[in-house]
Amino acid sequence: MNALIRKLFLAALVTLAPFAANAIEFVKGTAAALTGDTIQVGSPGHRTVTLHLWGIEAPEKVGYSEEGLYARTVLDDLLFEHGQNVLCVVDSFDRTAAVCRAGETDLGAAMLLSGWATADRTVLLADVPGGDSERTQRAAAYREAELRARRERKGLWANMPAR
Repeated sequence: MNALIRKLFLAALVTLAPFAANAIEFVKGTAAALTGDTIQVGSPGHRTVTLHLWGIEAPEKVGYSEEGLYARTVLDDLLFEHGQNVLCVVDSFDRTAAVCRAGETDLGAAMLLSGWATADRTVLLADVPGGDSERTQRAAAYREAELRARRERKGLWANMPAR
């Protein structure tokens, strides 16, 4: 699992670079989960930044739904397990979205593999203009991570009927 997550994060770093080499922004610091797909990153002497994990959607904790609380708890656990110090590559098109890594773990991919997030089709499809770019490969890997969680009946997919 770590090898897949590492490949996904490296692909993210490689693929964001060609789009806006001058505009790439790295954010690093201590992270706290706000929801299952949103973190707040801060470090001493710098402003606190709220970032959405690129390419995923997790249940919101609106009205404190069980699914939203579970998703946030899983992201909290990932940060605790892999370290709360994160490195994020901010998306050059959507400055509120980023691919974030805690240690060697791509947090978005890990959320997909846990089953507590889904691949965000609107973002993934919008980022594949040519169909053969590194971004396209990362989008496909994110979709595959979600499918793996579905097959293994993890998280949101635990009660899904078999096909």
